[in-house]
Amino acid sequence: MNLLASSRFYRYILLIPALKLIWNLTFGTLLFCVLFSTAAFSFEEAGIEVSGQGNVVVIPDQFLLTLTITERGRIPSKLKALVNKKSNSVINSVKSLDVKESNISSVRVNLRIIEDKPSIKVQGVELNRARQGSIYIDGKSINKQSTNVTEKKTPLFELSRQIMVSFNDIDEYDSFLAQIIKINVSQVFSLSMSVARRDEYYQQALLKAISQAKQKAQRMSKEAGRNLGKIMLIKELSSNHYRPMYVESMMSDTNPRAHLSLTGSQTITARILVKFSLKD
Repeated sequence: MNLLASSRFYRYILLIPALKLIWNLTFGTLLFCVLFSTAAFSFEEAGIEVSGQGNVVVIPDQFLLTLTITERGRIPSKLKALVNKKSNSVINSVKSLDVKESNISSVRVNLRIIEDKPSIKVQGVELNRARQGSIYIDGKSINKQSTNVTEKKTPLFELSRQIMVSFNDIDEYDSFLAQIIKINVSQVFSLSMSVARRDEYYQQALLKAISQAKQKAQRMSKEAGRNLGKIMLIKELSSNHYRPMYVESMMSDTNPRAHLSLTGSQTITARILVKFSLKD
């Protein structure tokens, strides 16, 4: 029995390397099949990824003009009356063009104190022989008997009002500029031009971007010898962020009809990222 057991034991020992070799070959084959299938699956899942851009050219149909009326003086009540008079003239000019009151804003008023700079700066005065009379420095009377008494000067105020007007037609803007030349407003800012139905035009640009991306993917897959599958992912890259165009406003005393404003055109752009599957 011992001899028989010993022979079986040696037989098992001799079979161990063969079993290890078979196990390694089997495991390697299985591992290769798994990796190959995973790579093939990943390749199929990766598909093709392209970007697309769509543009829509539109004409601006909204125009925003901002102007200010400013007056300076010592008495705020008089300044308010002057600013109100000019403001009413501006608003009446706008209403004469059949512009709605909802398109007019004139509530922003600003009042500040202007510091007067003296024409002559005196750092020190020494009087050795003061005679009768008064000494005047920067418009202030200094008496020899009361040199510590100073007169309080009335401050200088600046009152301004900002008026914003929205137009739906560029011809209204030209007519309005011709009228406010006579009112003598303080400042006219740049004209802002925008598009009313921007979201609608942006959606059209998105559809064009998808169409362009599909055409690009079809050409690429054809060159690769594959057929284009269905859409797997669409990612919007643009945010429909809008920055209005600005045109410098110019006023002169010449014939107001010598120049007509031209709005030009604007381009609304949409950008996307599209992922397609590939098939044989």
